[in-house]
Amino acid sequence: MNLYSNIPTNIISGFLGAGKTTAIQTLLKLKPASEIWAVIVNEFGQVGIDGALLKNDRVEIKEIPGGCLCCVGSQSLSVGLNQLIRTIKPQRILIEPTGLGHPANLISSLTGEFYHTVLDLKAVINLLDARQLTDNRYTNNETFIDQSNLADILIASKFDTYTAEDKNCFINYAMSFKPSKLKVAMVEQGRLQLEWLDLPRLKNRSAEFPQSHSRHKVEKSCNVKTKDDEGWLMVEGHANGFNSLGWKLNKMFVFNQEKLIYFIERLFESADVERVKGVLHMAEGWVSFNFTHSEREILVSVSNTHSVFEIITSNILDSLESDLALKSCLFGKSGSRF
Repeated sequence: MNLYSNIPTNIISGFLGAGKTTAIQTLLKLKPASEIWAVIVNEFGQVGIDGALLKNDRVEIKEIPGGCLCCVGSQSLSVGLNQLIRTIKPQRILIEPTGLGHPANLISSLTGEFYHTVLDLKAVINLLDARQLTDNRYTNNETFIDQSNLADILIASKFDTYTAEDKNCFINYAMSFKPSKLKVAMVEQGRLQLEWLDLPRLKNRSAEFPQSHSRHKVEKSCNVKTKDDEGWLMVEGHANGFNSLGWKLNKMFVFNQEKLIYFIERLFESADVERVKGVLHMAEGWVSFNFTHSEREILVSVSNTHSVFEIITSNILDSLESDLALKSCLFGKSGSRF
């Protein structure tokens, strides 16, 4: 480990639906060809969606699913980091914590005794959707509040969707922080600028609710709900007052896109759904989905070794009913029809 020192490292945080993955995708496109980068993706759910979305032949992606980094344990972070540093010798590391994770413990781990000479933690970047600033489900959420408090750079990431009121609300919010942010910006499609990564981290930023996350740790649980020999796995998880229902599926299962979109839209009508995300094998090819209350993104995706799909809610879904509903969206299997 002594061979590696002062590796520039950035945390890119943000609540559910803030656009973190899109922002990292943009940064990876800007990466100088001569540099070696690594990305650590931490997800609340159990099946790992963002690793598939960030899949990139030029960058090493390490997934740590199953809760936030401070809950899945510092050992998980250390193992992932150490492996990346030893095997690919990165010249920059980007870390995307789960949208439900409080960043204080992560910052502490990355600047603690073990990593203080190995990593050079640069500006913490936090993304948010300015439309969330008028919704008390977010503005009263202690994790949401401290993600902004601990950020050096505060970004409203979906500028092209904002009204004049949304823009004014974000500006007033961003200007309210003391100490002030190093950079405040509104961008389209998470288009961060490469030079922002090298801005310094201000060490005297503090959390307003440093103990909020620890109060929820005891709730963390994971339960494999269905599993069959043909590669249909559903996993249910609970932590931090939220619930996840995720699927990891053999790529032979092929979905009907029209039926799947209808299923997702019905979820938002009938349940307290925060986000639906996935990379699935469709009859037309591979497609990624990212739905929140305010937007729907459907994009052509690169082929994957398996399909992944996840629902995050603030209530508990009927897992059997949801599983049957997802199966009803199947077109069939490769080489056959149901």
